[in-house]
Amino acid sequence: MSAAALPHIRQDLQILGAPQAEDGARRWFIFDPVRNAFHMIGASGLTLLKHWQAGPIETLYARVSPHGLSETDILAMSDFLYAQNLTLEPPGGRSDSFADREAAKRRPFYEILIHKYLFFRIPLFAPDRFLRKTYPLIAGLFSKYTLIFIAILGVIGLYFAAAQWDQFTRTFWHFFTFEGLLFYVLALAVIKSCHELGHAFIAHHFGARVPTLGIAFLVMFPILYTDTTDAWRLVDKRQRLLIDGGGMIIELIIAALSIFLWAFLPDGPMRSLAFFAATTSWALSLLVNLNPCMRFDGYYLISDGFGVQNLQQKGFDLGRWKMREALFNLRADKPHNADGVRLFGLLTYAYATWIYRFFLFIGIALLVHHLFPKAIGIILFSVEIIFFIIRPIWAELKNWWSFKMDIISHLRGRMTLAFVLLAIILMLIPHQNYINAPARIEPAHHRDVFSPQPAQITKIHIHNDMQVQADDILFELHSPSLSHEIAQSRARLRLLRAQLDRRSSNLSERRSGSLLEDEYRREQSRLDGFTAQQDRLTLRAAQDGRISDIPLRLHEGRNVTATTRLARIAAPQKAALIALAPEQDAAAIPSGAPFKFIANDPGFPAIKSRLTRLAPTARAAIDEAELTSQYGGKIAVHPEKDGAFIPVNSVYDVRSDLIPPPEYQGRTVIGIARIKAGRKSYAARMGRQVLRVLIREGDF
Repeated sequence: MSAAALPHIRQDLQILGAPQAEDGARRWFIFDPVRNAFHMIGASGLTLLKHWQAGPIETLYARVSPHGLSETDILAMSDFLYAQNLTLEPPGGRSDSFADREAAKRRPFYEILIHKYLFFRIPLFAPDRFLRKTYPLIAGLFSKYTLIFIAILGVIGLYFAAAQWDQFTRTFWHFFTFEGLLFYVLALAVIKSCHELGHAFIAHHFGARVPTLGIAFLVMFPILYTDTTDAWRLVDKRQRLLIDGGGMIIELIIAALSIFLWAFLPDGPMRSLAFFAATTSWALSLLVNLNPCMRFDGYYLISDGFGVQNLQQKGFDLGRWKMREALFNLRADKPHNADGVRLFGLLTYAYATWIYRFFLFIGIALLVHHLFPKAIGIILFSVEIIFFIIRPIWAELKNWWSFKMDIISHLRGRMTLAFVLLAIILMLIPHQNYINAPARIEPAHHRDVFSPQPAQITKIHIHNDMQVQADDILFELHSPSLSHEIAQSRARLRLLRAQLDRRSSNLSERRSGSLLEDEYRREQSRLDGFTAQQDRLTLRAAQDGRISDIPLRLHEGRNVTATTRLARIAAPQKAALIALAPEQDAAAIPSGAPFKFIANDPGFPAIKSRLTRLAPTARAAIDEAELTSQYGGKIAVHPEKDGAFIPVNSVYDVRSDLIPPPEYQGRTVIGIARIKAGRKSYAARMGRQVLRVLIREGDF
């Protein structure tokens, strides 16, 4: 043992009381005023610090051995103090300096940059002086009677809002103006500032120091923050909970006062702001701040409420331990003392946070990919996925590799490895591939019935499933504009006829007789055209067949356009299948591939046949509206102003001629075509999809 084994402890450190441990044991804080940091110690640690003396370890050991402490305990405390920068020099026998140790702990610049662009803080000012001067002005707000009075005002405001509910909900639309948006941004800034001051004032109320108020940037989005680290020194759990929830308490107070004021304010920006503060602001605040998976107010409320310090770290440690035990049964000791409900809660928290962060980081990756120029967006997307998803998984796999012999030595470990190996084999073995494509069956020979021009239905002679013969009357239509033109044309003809009849009595009219006759013939021709158009408004069957697809909304007296399909006449002896296969699957469909059509109607029998045609190019637009997302189908589309449906992802036309079952009866049937494609492994399909994405995103 070296003659100077134990280092000197810094003299500016403070020993403060701390909340009891989960098992009820007493604990204390070592407060580091330089870093504003608290370090928890137990009874044995306090004993060591009380008797601490720099120099030979034997001297301290002689003092603490009657308390049941060993040299190992002394060395562990010495290393702990040095690791937290609480000593004046390194322990004896160690050659590394504080600077060397800090340099070793410093992360590479690229890691700092990656983490900083996701989240970084900018301290603005130390608010202690401000809090001391302004606290007397708002001290009455912490009175029980004041809070009861505000709650009563809020209830009265709710009553007034319920009495004027329609007007209350319409207040929201004032924000859809430039002035409303400006007031919204200003109100949000003020309310969130009050939120952070709520934390600060309540901490000051209970005697906790607030070293910093500042602004943080979460993926470049600014949010205010308050450093209430000093709240850990408060022994009373209720006080810590009030500090944690101080911001939301202030927002609820603002909401109560705002909904009361809303009833008395005139229409305009101020009333809209009151509506915003009474509804949207605090609801969004609760939704975000109460999320325990992020280190916001909800996290600290749970941590203090259940008395679990370092909740996240303990939960993650136990989550990794439980996962390894479930997979490999290593019989390792639990990293933290937790049983029963507490253990279940910590494990639930850990796994929920991992799942939440997985989707959060994917969402952030997609966000930065779309916000930045394409080249930069691809780089940031890749960095996000690699560093925050792949890297932690890879670190855990490396950890498993470090105790591979322990895994192999246990039966459950061998079973897990066998299951993983089997899964890999199944991923690599080619298997029968089936493609499910949205499809519909329609008559192979059919005629759609349309109005020749905009008109009104006066008589409907048919109904769905009705058998008709060629030239049977289907619809009688009437066009007011056409009837008006016919009446006008007949009136002009009568006028021209009268002029022709009296031309013999008038010399000038006799000379212009040929002109009148030409005009009369032209007008008669126009009338004949109008009459022919009117005759075509009596719609007749163009072929024998069965009526189908009459829209339910079609009725006598309804106005229709020339693009409105009124009905379909189909010959039910033959049918055609039209399926729309996704681009990534179309290449795997061989010529003449067998398929099975499964209708959405459970009473319609499945049909088996073979494909006859596959379109060489993708569809520019989708004509089969029933298959699109606009009508509940599976193909996502962008509706255009002209009524066309443009597919979001490319789809290919796949067709087949069918002999339909007796239940068909010539109607359109929607379903899925399950097409038998070439054999392919899951790994090959995944690799092809990744390659498609890389090629698509690499096209600048």
